[in-house]
Amino acid sequence: MDEISLLNEKREDFRVPLEVEVEIQAFHRDIKMMGWVNDISHGGFKLTANTPDNFKGIFQQGDAISFETFEDFYSLKGNGRIAWISPDGETLGVRFDQLPDESRVSLHQFLVCFNHLNNFPQGLSTLQSSPLLS
Repeated sequence: MDEISLLNEKREDFRVPLEVEVEIQAFHRDIKMMGWVNDISHGGFKLTANTPDNFKGIFQQGDAISFETFEDFYSLKGNGRIAWISPDGETLGVRFDQLPDESRVSLHQFLVCFNHLNNFPQGLSTLQSSPLLS
């Protein structure tokens, strides 16, 4: 993501790029699907389907889900909701509802570290306390 893209960011929370495989599961149906986190923030993440199948027709906006990553270098699990699904169904946004303390701390440390290493413009990169960090 270049500096111009960062300046045009309209999402509520500052996002950083990340490529981590994640499993999501709908609470109200026995549906599991794997995907790739594309970017992440204190508030949620963007996810791309990792199969020829996409999310359309499987998940719907507002669905309550659980999620978990399985990477050695970065672990995250919790509950959230589908905030949006792209028109082609290949990507969706997850808004965090609940993160266990370990995931919350890990996420915050990752975002602060990324911010520090990349020295983004002041104001853009301020990682203010999220309600999830309270």
